[in-house]
Amino acid sequence: MLYYVYLSGEHRELPLLELRAVMDAEKVGYRLVAQLDQVAIIESTEPLEALLGRAVLSKYAGVLLGVSEVTEGVQGIKKILRDSDACSHGGYDYVNFRRVKQYGTQISYEDVLSAVNELSGSLCRGGTKRLDIIVTEGCVVVGLRTYERDLKSYRTREPSERPFYAPGTMTPYMARVFVNLSRASVREKHVVLDSFCGAGGFLLEACFMGLRYVGVEINPALTEGAVKNLIHYGCVPDVVSGDSCYIPLDRVDAIATDPPYGRMSRPAGTELVNLMRCFLSESYRVLRNGGYLVFAQRIDMPLEEMITDAGFTVVERVPNWVHGSLTRDIFVVRKK
Repeated sequence: MLYYVYLSGEHRELPLLELRAVMDAEKVGYRLVAQLDQVAIIESTEPLEALLGRAVLSKYAGVLLGVSEVTEGVQGIKKILRDSDACSHGGYDYVNFRRVKQYGTQISYEDVLSAVNELSGSLCRGGTKRLDIIVTEGCVVVGLRTYERDLKSYRTREPSERPFYAPGTMTPYMARVFVNLSRASVREKHVVLDSFCGAGGFLLEACFMGLRYVGVEINPALTEGAVKNLIHYGCVPDVVSGDSCYIPLDRVDAIATDPPYGRMSRPAGTELVNLMRCFLSESYRVLRNGGYLVFAQRIDMPLEEMITDAGFTVVERVPNWVHGSLTRDIFVVRKK
């Protein structure tokens, strides 16, 4: 089955990386047919709707009806609709016209709506799904929406909404991305570790995704706060007092964490470079073979050599602007 996925425009690389990591985690057979600006076209061996529920940077998705060249204009859209099997997928109840940036400005909403209305009978108007018509780089993507992101739950887990608040805490959206990039599998009941768990934000996301999880935190006040937050949201408070350089565990399936970086969060009792070196070494010890570690750090830190020395292979290195002059690299690394 062919699907289209409309991705968040908040980051150029992370939305597609997250989507692919989710499918890798759950061992879904898929092929990336096309990567367009904010749109991915995926051929998948199983329905994507259930998987997309854990991918925060995928806004909506559905069954692909067709793709035309922007230069074909409204006539290309009409051809897709005439040749489509929209009725067999439940028909449509609403037309959503979306233009990514300034692509295809010669195609107007009014003309598209007129074309759809002209063919409404054969498209089973009055059905159950939104008809998405997305103009992106060089193409018009047409499909019936079967999934839509809901951010309400994430908003209830914002740092300011939790009973325990710690400054410098990552948003639930980015925490979810980190956990997804770690390729922790719900189906395989993986255990994901946050070895700098702080107030427990990563653990909350793992909990709401249905993963098993454990947090390690050296600061007793933060350990207590993480337990309080997890209990507040109905999650098991599996948090251990400990040091990321001496993790009191034998094995985990994935690691997603946010180490100190020297501004809002500061390392306790050691230089940041030394902390990162021992953290990477200890992460390698506890992580299963083939498992992934995801973390972020300042772009001025020489981490590539440390990562290689620890035994990991860098899979992705993605710059992420945080605020002001602070940009951090998000690393996705794999144990050989």
